[in-house]
Amino acid sequence: MQPAAVILALVVVGTAATTWHTLRIGSFPGRTDYLMLMASGCWWAICAILDVSSEAPELKLFYSELAWYGIVTTPISWMLFMSAYVRGGDLPNASFYTGLSIAAGLAMLAIATSNELHHLIYVAVRPDPTPAYPDQLYYEHGSVFFATMIAIYFFMALTTVRTIWAAIHAPPVHRAQFAGLLISAMVPWAANIAYNLAGVRVFGFDPTPLAYVVVPVIYSFLVSRNQFLSLAPVALSAVVAAHPDGILVVSGNGLIAEANAAMRAIFDGKPLIGHPFSSLGATFGPAGRASLFDDGELVRRWQRGDRTYEVRTVVVGGVRHSESFAYVLRDITDYLRAQERLQVSTRLMEERLEANLSLQEQLHEMAHRDSLTGLNNRRILESISHRLIDSADAVGRSLVAVSLDLDHFKRLNDTFGHKAGDDALVAMAGVLSRSLRPGEVAVRMGGEEFLVLMPHADIEEARARTEAWRAVIRSLPVTTAQGMAEITFSAGISAYPDTAASFEQMLQQADKAVYAAKRAGRNRVVVARQAGEASEGRLRSV
Repeated sequence: MQPAAVILALVVVGTAATTWHTLRIGSFPGRTDYLMLMASGCWWAICAILDVSSEAPELKLFYSELAWYGIVTTPISWMLFMSAYVRGGDLPNASFYTGLSIAAGLAMLAIATSNELHHLIYVAVRPDPTPAYPDQLYYEHGSVFFATMIAIYFFMALTTVRTIWAAIHAPPVHRAQFAGLLISAMVPWAANIAYNLAGVRVFGFDPTPLAYVVVPVIYSFLVSRNQFLSLAPVALSAVVAAHPDGILVVSGNGLIAEANAAMRAIFDGKPLIGHPFSSLGATFGPAGRASLFDDGELVRRWQRGDRTYEVRTVVVGGVRHSESFAYVLRDITDYLRAQERLQVSTRLMEERLEANLSLQEQLHEMAHRDSLTGLNNRRILESISHRLIDSADAVGRSLVAVSLDLDHFKRLNDTFGHKAGDDALVAMAGVLSRSLRPGEVAVRMGGEEFLVLMPHADIEEARARTEAWRAVIRSLPVTTAQGMAEITFSAGISAYPDTAASFEQMLQQADKAVYAAKRAGRNRVVVARQAGEASEGRLRSV
């Protein structure tokens, strides 16, 4: 197998692997054009493999013509991807530009495959054998070839300049990404220029697609080491530009690397980027570097004129002695003035405090209360389980758990609609709520499952009450458009320390007892086996 074909195969495999890896990242600026770049590079490389592996001149010419789709769309996709990446977001009308890229590739493909009619791509093609590569061809290029190359070189040069400019102004932590992107484009570009202008060949073949072997290598390195694509380096600039707070980034050499419009307004609109931080005469720089590394953020206040700012200082980068700093300035003048006015009125302050306390109580209630039934939700168990167990141990009385599950609840929803299901849940919650004794807790565990905790009770008492609930709920059918729908439930009972050694085990036993009731035909109560009972059954139906 030709060495060139081996290298080209590595290009295809590496590009496919890199693409698969980056697809798992999710969305990022220029994602479509990045995928187009990878696909176009693979197209070009596959055509080149077929070209290198063929001996017949007609086939070699045909595959070189097919390659023109990738030859055109690869650099265009790179330019579109870099424009989006540097911009920090997809280009306006991005799908339109992607469509133009595909259209340009298809147009060149049509021109190339019909070259025999007009000779605009290749004026002449003739054998150019060498001892090492006897099947080598020489292509004499036509006018459309040179026009296309000049246009591609021009726009790639513009994109390169813009990328270099962005790299200069990017935080140091992101410059490795820009360097990798530029190298991955410059190596194939340099190989293409050497081929077109100097006739340089590698293994008797155009070195451009061979040079693309660096692309998956560099992109894989960037993805794995520099969070390439998962944090778009200049996407931060788009966020910074629109942020209402003033944001200033100072590089390790003391120069201002980024300043948004809000920050420029604080300093009377004068240009800041590229100027020394010291020229601002600001006093909000980090006073103690150690505290920044220990705590990650320094907050202080800074006065400029009649305005007061809260300044948050964070470290950008991870090298202790060459770090950059980001300063976020929030104008808190109006807040401070409002705070002073609030302090004048003690009564208003107390009312605000009471309102906050009331809100906290409401939020706590909402966090532990089921909105449909009004019962506690399962979060309440985290705060009461230890207290209930300790109480049972202290007084020597059992803590009984009754787990209830409405029978055929899914069928009720499917047959009569979800309103009927909600009405059944509300009815069940009402039966439980009306029968609760002081200290008892009713919980909606989720779906059609309920739990009642009975402190200082016993299993027989709980069984009798559960049977009573079963009779009551059965006498309260749900009214639906199709008629009355009967409600029944299956229940399981467990108790600490009678049948369980812990709160969690008690709930597990009660759930298992419910499943046993379901298996036994539903609409019944099953009690977990008590310690000391015969071992032939862990659960007993009553």
